[in-house]
Amino acid sequence: MKFKFAVIGGGAWGTAIANLLARLENSSVVIWAQEKEVVDEINSKNKNSLFLKDIVLEKNIYATENLSKAIAPFIFYVTPAQNFREIISAHKKYIDEKCEIVICSKGIEISSGKLLSDIINSILPNINYYILSGPSFAHEVANNKPAALVISSKNITNSIKVSSYISSKNFRLYPNDDIIGVQLGGAIKNVYAISSGIVSGLNYGENAGAALLTRAISEMMRISIALGGKKESIFGLSGVGDILLTCTSKLSRNFALGIDIGQGEKIEKIIANRKTIAEGYYTTKAIYNLIKELEIDAPILTSVYDILFNAANPIHEADLLLSRPIKNSEFS
Repeated sequence: MKFKFAVIGGGAWGTAIANLLARLENSSVVIWAQEKEVVDEINSKNKNSLFLKDIVLEKNIYATENLSKAIAPFIFYVTPAQNFREIISAHKKYIDEKCEIVICSKGIEISSGKLLSDIINSILPNINYYILSGPSFAHEVANNKPAALVISSKNITNSIKVSSYISSKNFRLYPNDDIIGVQLGGAIKNVYAISSGIVSGLNYGENAGAALLTRAISEMMRISIALGGKKESIFGLSGVGDILLTCTSKLSRNFALGIDIGQGEKIEKIIANRKTIAEGYYTTKAIYNLIKELEIDAPILTSVYDILFNAANPIHEADLLLSRPIKNSEFS
């Protein structure tokens, strides 16, 4: 059986993407998942109760545990960022170079400090690929509620083509050619979502939360420009747009993680009690190594790193941030 789209990753976001693709005209979707219970339930009941409760999926979605069957002209990778290299390396032997790949994962590889685009360049150097990013909770997308995201590639013409092919009334994709900036915005905002959750958990109030996010955008812009991204992307959907969503809502796993930390929970206990850990936990470590190497001033990100990995006290870190000298510009 041939499919129009393949989705690699049967978590909440992967399932939501499969569902929106299945709504497109004359569509057929295959989704690969590691969990047998997920595969069986999608195929028998059109549901994924493990990761996406209360959603009835489109009937033209077929699930498989076999990577060799998860092949289509368009392949969407929706795996945890830290597993991306392993999965695409295993999948590589089944992929035709005429296939086009859309990276939907958000993160940076800890072991190498590489963006996911760097990984795909090294494993499939001749493949056409795109970055999909922007404010998008899986449950809302799966329910066909309106969302706007960015689709980025090295060639704006290709981005426009894919945007027109995949976009629908309730899922609008804006073309872009800044793959570095779009990836960094999507990844780093998860770190700031943790910091925002910590401020909320400490009960510091709405004023403090707004000030933190303003400074976080300034930091994210410095980091992106230093790594080759464009300022415009940070001020767009994949930067500020995603920050507005994930840094203010308890539906965000990263924001919820921060709240627990701010309320006194230890990170080890939080990790032990969660089915999946928020991606920002890993991204914090990866981006921290990069900002130290490049000597980028990013005090909020540094504080999150110290809280997560050096057992720093959240109140102490907040006091450090509040006692920093006031500069002449809010964006300096």
